[in-house]
Amino acid sequence: MNHEAGEQPTQSASTDSALPLLWLFVLPVVALAMLLIGGAAGFGAGRASVKLNAALGAASVDIEQGLNQGSARTALEPEFGVFWEALDLLYGDFYGDLPAGNAATYGAIRGVVDLLDDPNTAFLTPQEADVFRSSMQGTFEGIGARVNWDEELDTLVLVEPFENQPAWNEGLRRGDAVLAIDGESIVGTDLNSAVAKIRGPEGSVVILTILRPDADAHFDVTITRAAIETPTIATEALGAAGEIAYVRLNSFNQNSGQLVRQAVESAVERGAEGLIFDLRGNTGGLLREAVRVAGIFLKKDDVVLIERFSDGSEQIYTAEGRAVAPDLPLVVLVNESSASASEIVAGALQDAGRAPLVGVTTFGKGSVQLPSSLSDGSIMRVTIARWYTPLDRSIDGTGLEPDQVVEQNDENSDADPQLDAALEYLKGIRNQE
Repeated sequence: MNHEAGEQPTQSASTDSALPLLWLFVLPVVALAMLLIGGAAGFGAGRASVKLNAALGAASVDIEQGLNQGSARTALEPEFGVFWEALDLLYGDFYGDLPAGNAATYGAIRGVVDLLDDPNTAFLTPQEADVFRSSMQGTFEGIGARVNWDEELDTLVLVEPFENQPAWNEGLRRGDAVLAIDGESIVGTDLNSAVAKIRGPEGSVVILTILRPDADAHFDVTITRAAIETPTIATEALGAAGEIAYVRLNSFNQNSGQLVRQAVESAVERGAEGLIFDLRGNTGGLLREAVRVAGIFLKKDDVVLIERFSDGSEQIYTAEGRAVAPDLPLVVLVNESSASASEIVAGALQDAGRAPLVGVTTFGKGSVQLPSSLSDGSIMRVTIARWYTPLDRSIDGTGLEPDQVVEQNDENSDADPQLDAALEYLKGIRNQE
């Protein structure tokens, strides 16, 4: 479940009539995305209502009213008598400090969510939701790093410190595990709460207890937080004469499609003979932006993904608009942190024979979430569908297998064998022409 750490989440405040504002991210990540208020909140409500009634056997509930009309409350209310009985006893007789009302409510919601056995459906408190929203706006205050929750270590791990940002400047590197924040252990907690603790006002200080891979002892690092500008995209000219364009996309936020289109258009205008599209470490984002990015390289109406819902219905997304580089030789770089929206784009290009994937097997997140803002500013993020590649492949739990497997060197090495392999591939194509 990667997330832009320090921190980083994101989001968009507008809906799209053609592409619902759906979020594709890894696990319960406070990662890149959100302001789904208004119209998006009701998307799929009828479907969910049908599921609810099927689960509860509440045939008396009017399905047409949908969830927004309170069908969940109507169906569940008779079952909540015992809940209030228990709470009356707890709050009346407990010898000790009791949680505030909102804490009890949030705990109850999370208890239900935990029963689902779906790490991608999650509830975020207002504080966590603010963190989730802020990165979509392009800036946030924190240490400047992308992070992931390591299930084996059961704690937060740095996926990528942003170069020349606070975490990087204090010597933190990929793979560093955070054991504690300001002396308080975060092992066994969760990504959302850990990120919220790392975040803080510009100029304030946070102390991270770090365990480095293969190290025997942990150590503390003191970092002064700063205003971080999220690096959505990076471009470079590679090759002896700059003939190979390199575009790296770090997240699928509301500007990604436009930024990638502009970068590829500039490369084509400069006479680029090949292009490397780097999705390594990109943990996902907005579904609509994934479709837009794929459309830069595919022909109009080429299938990008198939989305299927639990009621058996499906929606097929196709490339839209004008393709900028439908024939330019292309390689896509992926790794174990390329997830969700990244896998949609990579899978579509692979299935179409448009570009080989180079690197290692991707994360394997094949589900779609709809985040909705609640009345107190909290967020409910619900898995509403599964997605499949154009050739009807499910990558959930397995990931995409690269066409050319290339392992990366030591995380702290300057060498990049995956990038070198992509350059060699494009060089080979040019020599055949």
